[in-house]
Amino acid sequence: LVDRPPKDSLMKAAHLLCRIGALDKSNSLTAVGKKLAMIPVHPVYAYCLLVSSEFECTAEMLSIVAMLSAETPVFVAANRRQKELAPKTKPVLHDDGDHLSLLSAYSQWKKSSNKQAFARQHGLNHTALERANTIRGQLKDLLLQAWQFKQIPSCGGPKNWHVVRRALLKGCFMQTARRDEVNQNAYQTTLTRQVAKLH
Repeated sequence: LVDRPPKDSLMKAAHLLCRIGALDKSNSLTAVGKKLAMIPVHPVYAYCLLVSSEFECTAEMLSIVAMLSAETPVFVAANRRQKELAPKTKPVLHDDGDHLSLLSAYSQWKKSSNKQAFARQHGLNHTALERANTIRGQLKDLLLQAWQFKQIPSCGGPKNWHVVRRALLKGCFMQTARRDEVNQNAYQTTLTRQVAKLH
């Protein structure tokens, strides 16, 4: 038998769904909620996909959501030989954070002619990337069918990934924080005003 979820967990889930516009005040699904329910990923990921259409970067967001949904570590510890080769190859990590690093790793792996060698050379988990690729294909098909997308818009590559960052900011607004102007290594979360410090 499955135990009933704790009441706090249900309240947090309902609060999250209300924040992203999936539930109304009477706890009924909204039009947004019905759209999100068609996509079998975490509601925040589905919301990011929905928001990405406004910013015309759905192709990139599909890759990010697929990488996050693979639930397998993408980056693996590099061995000595990989570390020696690293300076000679284009880096996969992106300066603007984890989400764009995932997008960069996936995009470069996808373009590579020898995907397994590319993954090994860059300290990436080839199996996780293949799984993410499968998930991405399934999500793309769902967007085309369930959400009636005519095509999957793309922002046009790494030079325009600032658009993806904006879509992520709007889609993940509940995980945002502002840097403390006085104490530069402290942040305050936007919603709860909780203080977080960098170590």
